[in-house]
Amino acid sequence: MRDRQYRELERAQRRRLWLSVWLPFAIVLAIAVVFVGIALSLKSPAQVAILSNSMLTALLLCPLAIIMFPLTILSFALVALASRWWTKSRSPLRRLEAWTALMEDNVEAWLGQVDERVLNWTVRLAPVRELLLAFEPPEANTPDEGEQ
Repeated sequence: MRDRQYRELERAQRRRLWLSVWLPFAIVLAIAVVFVGIALSLKSPAQVAILSNSMLTALLLCPLAIIMFPLTILSFALVALASRWWTKSRSPLRRLEAWTALMEDNVEAWLGQVDERVLNWTVRLAPVRELLLAFEPPEANTPDEGEQ
């Protein structure tokens, strides 16, 4: 049951990774390749100047494109590393989860035994407590100083 849930979570994570990292990276890379291809295919320097001026204008009007491309590459690398670390840490985390559940069961059993022993000793020592209370001085029923 858990393996099925993990597989479904992995599939959803891969889908989100594709939509949020791979697709924008591929689009920006394709646009860059198209512009380089167009610049290489142009024959006259005037056409190349027009293309470069329009690209420069677009990049100056949209500075986010300049900032986001390296960040997209960086996030792609980080996601790839995190994905690799996650697959490596999955098995030890499952073992830790199983060990924690086992320790919880052991502690609950031990506390149950402690509760049972405390209750048994309380029952056994009840007559001794009554005997000790027999020698206590009786409480005086005197009114408080403020009351009359």
